[in-house]
Amino acid sequence: MLSTITELYALPTGLTKECEERIVPSIVKQTTFKSIKGYTGTIYTDEAQTPIWFKTKDSELIPTVYTLWKAPFILPIVKTHPHVIEVLEGGADLMLPGSVPPFPERCLKGRIVAVASTHKPDVVMAVGRACLDLAPLERTIGTKGVAVEVYHTNGDMLYQLAKQKIRVPEEVDTEIQFKPEEPEVETTEIVQQEAEVHTTQEEVREVREVREEEPSEPVVEKLAEEVATLTTEDVDYFFKRSLMQTLTQPPELVLPLQASTFMNHIVNNLSSDDNSIQMKKTSWKKSAKFLKAMEKDGFLKLKGKGDDITVVSAATKDNNEELKNFVPHKAKKSKPAGAKPSSKTNSSQLILTKYYKPTSPVRPILNDLDMNYTAFYTSNEVKDLINKYIAKHELVNPKNKKMILCDDLLKSFMQGKEASQGRDKIMDPILKKFSEHYKITNPDDPDSPENSEPPRKGAVPQVKIITETKIGRKLITRVSNFEAFGIDPEQLSSELKVRCSGSSTIGQNVQNPKLVEVTVQGPHSKIVIDLLTKKYGLHTTWISFEDKSKGKKKK
Repeated sequence: MLSTITELYALPTGLTKECEERIVPSIVKQTTFKSIKGYTGTIYTDEAQTPIWFKTKDSELIPTVYTLWKAPFILPIVKTHPHVIEVLEGGADLMLPGSVPPFPERCLKGRIVAVASTHKPDVVMAVGRACLDLAPLERTIGTKGVAVEVYHTNGDMLYQLAKQKIRVPEEVDTEIQFKPEEPEVETTEIVQQEAEVHTTQEEVREVREVREEEPSEPVVEKLAEEVATLTTEDVDYFFKRSLMQTLTQPPELVLPLQASTFMNHIVNNLSSDDNSIQMKKTSWKKSAKFLKAMEKDGFLKLKGKGDDITVVSAATKDNNEELKNFVPHKAKKSKPAGAKPSSKTNSSQLILTKYYKPTSPVRPILNDLDMNYTAFYTSNEVKDLINKYIAKHELVNPKNKKMILCDDLLKSFMQGKEASQGRDKIMDPILKKFSEHYKITNPDDPDSPENSEPPRKGAVPQVKIITETKIGRKLITRVSNFEAFGIDPEQLSSELKVRCSGSSTIGQNVQNPKLVEVTVQGPHSKIVIDLLTKKYGLHTTWISFEDKSKGKKKK
């Protein structure tokens, strides 16, 4: 395959093994495909199921953008404006007026070419075929016609085939690495190398002699333990600071939360990985007593009895002086005390953060405060913006500081209500003028691709679980919309096959063909929910279950 590609794209020979594997990895898998338009062909993937090359029945081998991020020298790159990339990802071809000269010499009619933005000229975002001889052109303004017929872009169906989500790199390595020429080694050089080896061995002996004189590791560890001993007051201090860090720093918690889930956030926000910082070494001893103490201090509002507690709401910087003056620390995320090591991935509780993006009605407020109109804000940050606007224009009623004297701009959000409004009555109507977004992150995996993605528009997705009766009175359980949480269909299918002791299949969802669906024989909704919550970290509010196996009762 490598020799075919080298000949097809006139690549240089004598590349290093590492450089060759950037073009074609050592392990290549292949599968056939048939598109909606009727095209058939082959997709080649690497060991991690990332698409690397593809071809139709009548085309040559074509690299994907993911291969070109590793080896951008394979294709000549046509540049375009950054906003045009979004248009190409929507399914359009690159028009000649949208391309930016000068063009590489290899950009000739009929050749496979890559497309990148002028902001990131080496990071390929689309691949297609040149429809014109672009190389001679020096000017494209005022011209007409298609420059590149686009076959593939980042984020298309090939992207969805990848087992793991792939992030667009900020920059790529464009260097072509060649094997070094083997120099002739003379006899005198060999003698010199042997002398250096003897010298190195003498140095090793000297180092060993010095190490024997140093104190042994157990002694050093014992001294460290004595120095690092913490008092009960110290451990209490760490946990209280962690609580304030959790309440004031992003991501914003979505309450209510079970006490165990809430305590996971507390442990992850501790400022030290010291094993002596454990709840059992605090004055409270138990998480329930700690949370109740924090409720007395005005930080939390709880519901429930004994150890079965739910955190219903929490204080903010607006209504708590300690939180307002809190200086955050650098959290060293660690596993909760006593947690057993697990080989399972994504076993931590995922965190949902809601964001709000400004729309045109609230633009005057942001312009007035010189704030970014295109940024995403949390609900607390939106409240801070409104409070700053109120303070700047001195809209607080001097006779009653809880009331706000709305100016014309704030009145426009009140829908004809009285000019004097309570501060809490102003926030909600303005917040509704922001576009709602969400982001789901994994606190135990900071390098996860989902963590670096921008917030997604709309409400939080829900995994749909349906138990129903098929023809022949066989019960099945269907699971869909799980890919929104980064769950791989093949992995989920194989896990359910084992846990449910039955066959499982992967197919398209009947109601929405764009979604992948995993079906397992039998009524196994409880097993599916248990797997999604305990292994993949989903919250139960992100899962919906419908039992269609029981017919409607006759009246």
